[in-house]
Amino acid sequence: MNIFSKITESRDGTMRLGLDLHGVISDMPEFFSFLTNAVMRAGGEVHIITGGATIDDKRLLERYNIRYTHLFSIVDHHKEISTPVSGKHPKHGFDMISDEEWDKTKADYCRKNNIDLHIDDTLIYNNFFTTPFCRLWTHTHPKPGHKDPRHLD
Repeated sequence: MNIFSKITESRDGTMRLGLDLHGVISDMPEFFSFLTNAVMRAGGEVHIITGGATIDDKRLLERYNIRYTHLFSIVDHHKEISTPVSGKHPKHGFDMISDEEWDKTKADYCRKNNIDLHIDDTLIYNNFFTTPFCRLWTHTHPKPGHKDPRHLD
């Protein structure tokens, strides 16, 4: 019996872990390298669920030695489904969507993909989750400047 058997006994036995990249993996890359390796060695899935663009985030994940089975980008997803936009992000240049659409996207992804646990640093996302949600707050790392102020509470 592996450590994930209790979590997954009602389904097919596959642990599905969701992880945010910026503010979670980026703040503790050594730990999450260990964790993602352990989950995958136990036959589980690791879903990186991030706001950023896929191409940029793949480079970071490789640098951090993060193993994963799935990579989901809020920016890329909403571009693919043609979500209405309200201009360009002033700092990063990607198309901006409504705050509510942005904030509920990770929860929708987790629900649709049967994620067992999602770890994120943005508490406001939890308002939309039915999937177990764990907020990571690393006191040794100040929140990055790219964070929207409403995501810092």
